[in-house]
Amino acid sequence: MELTKPTFAMATICLNISYCKLKEELSEHTQLQLYQYGFSGFKSGYTSGLRIKKNSRGQTLTVLNYTVEQLFAVAYGAGMPIKHDHNIIDVTERIKLQESRCYKLFVPQQQIANFYSIMQQNLKLEFPAYKITIELIDNEKYMIITDIV
Repeated sequence: MELTKPTFAMATICLNISYCKLKEELSEHTQLQLYQYGFSGFKSGYTSGLRIKKNSRGQTLTVLNYTVEQLFAVAYGAGMPIKHDHNIIDVTERIKLQESRCYKLFVPQQQIANFYSIMQQNLKLEFPAYKITIELIDNEKYMIITDIV
């Protein structure tokens, strides 16, 4: 079968369109992976605190010397940390939830809507032994932390 010039031109256009679409999809997928995070241990000489910084590139959360329980409360409270007296803890080694940790998360502009979901995923990866559930009781959020059996 011999390709005529119009057929060849159409085939080239179709391939270019397919290539552009694939490149666009890959670019979108790559952008979803651009967030960065990290955990570290207690930082001596620093008081505990939380800071959120927004700019044109995205949003950064920096947490210094929070307990693991407090990190969960921030993430699952989605910006409005769950009150300490609304945490129900049923784990075998409660002391591990009281360890102080530092955490930093950068999320690019296009992912800011998923900011706290990303933080929750990071915490699940870092602390896989715990299951977190949220219950609404009398219009108040309660966080339940249990061991994964």
